[in-house]
Amino acid sequence: MYMRPVSDSPEHLIKNGKPLFGTYRGHTERLDIRGVKYPYGTFPLPTFITNLRIKSRLSYFFSVGEYIGCLDIFDAKVIGFAEVCFWNTQTKQRFVYRSLMGLRKRLVPHKLTTAATVCYKKSRYIRINWDRENDRLSIIFSLKGDAHRPSSRAALLSHFSAMPNSELLCVTPSPTMRRCSASYVTALPLHGAVTVQGAKEAPHTMPDADGFAFFEINRVYMRFKSHGEFLTAFGTSAEGRSVQFRIAASSQDAVDPDKYNSNVLFCDGEATPLPPVVITHPYGIMNEWIIQDTENMVDLTFTPVSENLNKISVFVLRTQYHTIYGTLEGVLRNSKGEKISLKNFPGLIKKYLIRL
Repeated sequence: MYMRPVSDSPEHLIKNGKPLFGTYRGHTERLDIRGVKYPYGTFPLPTFITNLRIKSRLSYFFSVGEYIGCLDIFDAKVIGFAEVCFWNTQTKQRFVYRSLMGLRKRLVPHKLTTAATVCYKKSRYIRINWDRENDRLSIIFSLKGDAHRPSSRAALLSHFSAMPNSELLCVTPSPTMRRCSASYVTALPLHGAVTVQGAKEAPHTMPDADGFAFFEINRVYMRFKSHGEFLTAFGTSAEGRSVQFRIAASSQDAVDPDKYNSNVLFCDGEATPLPPVVITHPYGIMNEWIIQDTENMVDLTFTPVSENLNKISVFVLRTQYHTIYGTLEGVLRNSKGEKISLKNFPGLIKKYLIRL
């Protein structure tokens, strides 16, 4: 059975210019990886220059009522980008809203205790706020429609103290020991509602419902070209257990992925670090995906239902993002060796290519 040590979170992630690699329970006060010495070689560039290569991403995945989707905010220093993408799981209708943001000091906050990030654009208001002292993680968005999409709004609320909940912090080489990636993830129950309203239609407001939330913040010393896939899934297993997990494979992965990776399974509030996983789609991205490891802990197939393709070409930023909603079948095992069966289990896969 695969094992990866889990330690208490350190006060700082960088010490004397070197990352403190490892998998940690809980959270630090700040998710900050600035100050690594010579992350791109031995040439002594000042850290204020190499800090500009740090890119940040905030992702919030949700499943509530008949809706499943994600909210992504990407901070590339010179430009920011926000996207809300969600599906009606009954009709399979997709809703996508995007917003570009100009130069800002910090779009994705460093603090993990109390912070907020906001997109103030009149037609695309998005606010994400977390406050551990007041025990809340809240998401609000109000998105104006157009000829191609209806207007939509949502209010989603989670409590950090709600059960079951889990959180994990991973600091990994990216991909060498000179550079690092830091990811904070937490899985929480949520309560809220989504409203969708077309130009000539009455608003469709689902009743307030309970659901699942998966929240992630990632910071990484980005390569000039990066690609990969990651799967996020959340729901109830065939055994009636609360299950959320994140599995990723990318060009930023550590040279020694058995020792350092950020794959994790949360089952009924207990975290299980997962081994490195191979993600393939031999018949094309809109046909069956295969997700497997060599430790007999992950054996899944993913069947796509609907895809959202997003391409951005602004200044020096070039990205291609596929967000695919689909269902999973197969088996996971936790650290106790318990079998977790997934049948028609909802999930989202992101396949990306970034050039900076």
